[in-house]
Amino acid sequence: MQITRDQAICMLFYVEYTDENLRKYKERLDELKEFELCYNVDPKEPILVSKLRVYGNPLIYRKYIESIDDVLPPELKKRTFLLQTEAQVIQYINEVYKAEDPSNPAYALESLATKDIFLNMCEHTGIFDDKSLTTFTRWCSINRLEFLNVTEERKRNVRFRDLYVLNHLYQDSLVAAIVQYLSNYQNSLRHLKSEGFEIVGYARKSPNDDDPDRRARLLQSMITNLRTRSLCTRIYVSSSSRASDPFHERDLNPNMEVYEKLHNINGNTQDMLQYFQASESKLCLVSIDFTGLSSKSHHIKKLLEENSSIAMIAVELFNNGNTCYLLEANRLVSNNELLAKFDCRPKLIQRSL
Repeated sequence: MQITRDQAICMLFYVEYTDENLRKYKERLDELKEFELCYNVDPKEPILVSKLRVYGNPLIYRKYIESIDDVLPPELKKRTFLLQTEAQVIQYINEVYKAEDPSNPAYALESLATKDIFLNMCEHTGIFDDKSLTTFTRWCSINRLEFLNVTEERKRNVRFRDLYVLNHLYQDSLVAAIVQYLSNYQNSLRHLKSEGFEIVGYARKSPNDDDPDRRARLLQSMITNLRTRSLCTRIYVSSSSRASDPFHERDLNPNMEVYEKLHNINGNTQDMLQYFQASESKLCLVSIDFTGLSSKSHHIKKLLEENSSIAMIAVELFNNGNTCYLLEANRLVSNNELLAKFDCRPKLIQRSL
């Protein structure tokens, strides 16, 4: 659910969200010219951070969506950003069209046909420019979009769903936030590098019947993603281990046939653990998806407790959800809610995409 900046202002000052309170506390916030209202992981926990820190690290300190100027008619408003990938489109639709009441005044209940959603998407992306409504409907079904959980009702020979829809004033701001997610992520990693961090990537492939050539090809694709998307300068690979395996039990008898086919890697899991112990630098450990590291939160906690060099963990999910997490190790160890993200594996993730 999207929390708007106006709502976050009232949350920050622990007051009810009303027009009067908003005006009052907006003025108080405007007096703090050097600070920006943002959040780290949970948008329901707003914080004030200096603007310089926000600009230097836009993923750790995330800004809230804001209302666009509603003075000009829609046809005169220039759309600065367009959704570029299917993952971005899925994220947008699931945020704008809710099947259940989000208890958020930025959303209102509306009766919509699938065609209404299709026309909205044509304004925010070029992906469906040459596609029909039937093709769009089929695409929504294949991707199991959340609004399909609401049963259609027939009204005046047209099928409608009652959905909770994000106010159009915030939709352009949401598009901008989604489109800029990758660049914000990379800017945050560059900021970490400027503060002396080393970015270390980890790629893992589960055991199966893949031949060595296919396994190496998929792992190499993960390696490329870690270097290009996550700017990793060191990468370690586990060519055959389960997400539930403890780190110290992985790659004890590595299949060298696979490793010999890989390029630009620094070793396996055992080599990585040795590097963690020897490193004098602050490290940011990066994986593609949570299970790319582990499906057991207590294994993650133990890894961080035994390796003080790991100061940050980054988990990128651009393949499937156009999102990522940049988590401080000390906060992760003490926050069971964050650790719990490693405890489940709802579906197969294609980390090599």
